[in-house]
Amino acid sequence: MKCCACGAENCDLVYHYPSPAITSLSTILEVDTRVYICAACGHMQSADLPDVQKFYDTEYQISLTSEDADQLYDVVGGVPVYRTQYQAGLIVDFVDLPKGASVLDYGAAKAKSLYRLCERRPDISPHVFDVSEDYRSYWQGWVPKDQQATYSAPAEWNGRFDLITAHFVLEHVREPVEIFSDIARLLSPSGRFFFSVPDVLGNPADMIVVDHLNHFTRTSLPVALDRAGMKIERIDTSRLRGAFVVVASLKQGHEKVSAPDPSETKAVIKSLNECCASWHDAEKLVANAQARNAGRKVAIYGAGVYGTFVYARIRNSGGAACFVDRNPHVHGRDHLGVPVLPPEALPADIGVLYVALNPAIARKAMADLGFDQREGLELVYLS
Repeated sequence: MKCCACGAENCDLVYHYPSPAITSLSTILEVDTRVYICAACGHMQSADLPDVQKFYDTEYQISLTSEDADQLYDVVGGVPVYRTQYQAGLIVDFVDLPKGASVLDYGAAKAKSLYRLCERRPDISPHVFDVSEDYRSYWQGWVPKDQQATYSAPAEWNGRFDLITAHFVLEHVREPVEIFSDIARLLSPSGRFFFSVPDVLGNPADMIVVDHLNHFTRTSLPVALDRAGMKIERIDTSRLRGAFVVVASLKQGHEKVSAPDPSETKAVIKSLNECCASWHDAEKLVANAQARNAGRKVAIYGAGVYGTFVYARIRNSGGAACFVDRNPHVHGRDHLGVPVLPPEALPADIGVLYVALNPAIARKAMADLGFDQREGLELVYLS
């Protein structure tokens, strides 16, 4: 398979799981999951969806359940912090925006992060672009109509923008270098491109979501940007959990960008292979838990990607009585036909709780809730 980042015909199949597959919106698709690694640049990528363009135009509807729907990022002092407000704060911290700046949210969806940014900086001129018509109603009233675009960004926008943002967009596209090139044509000569993409080594769930066609690494990101005429100014893995936050700009003239060190690429590839192995281990942990807990009532903590992964593997052997999640936006709803409850509402007769969270935070989350001390409750972790 050809690498989407560097273009080399150097990608090997490293992970295969038969249908069903998990999407980034925590739904199930009846397709196989296949993941490849590029031996040249350390890029990881998944097989294309059968009709990826139709999927994003008509099926991928993020946070459309209500005007206020958002993804919970953290809880600080008992107060929920949502992803869009956190992302707006990151933009302010990472980019020095001039007064009256023209800003484009590329792959905007509801453009809530841009909306939050406008609350902080009412002087900026907001623009939005998405590959679907589904979000136009959310842009009305605060984005002028001639500053909205769908399916393709107009030629008259070339070289216009002081800042272009793309929040968790590039992992979804079939040809990321083409999208980077499209963004490069829209940037002003001194403009900045601020974007976030999952860090598959910081958030292993990224590896198994079938609609994430690209799983970027520290070695593949600069290669893909360089091919599109851009360079990285800043890359951070500490400010947005499980993600790369990147600021890029246009290369000047014949400026050369240094290739990643081969030893670093080799180390990345080793870690990616370990990530693949960890998912095979998780599958075995779930299967073993099913076998020893036959007849006990089961719940799943986490109504996201990890929770959907567990559900897809136990659905044909009793399934789960409920999901448990801290996000108030999903309380009282069903996920995959199963009710979602707040942690304090976990029924007393639940005997097994699959802890479907990033393993890096799973045990602390259970300790914070006191579930690790609950008598008669077996906690099943994924690692």
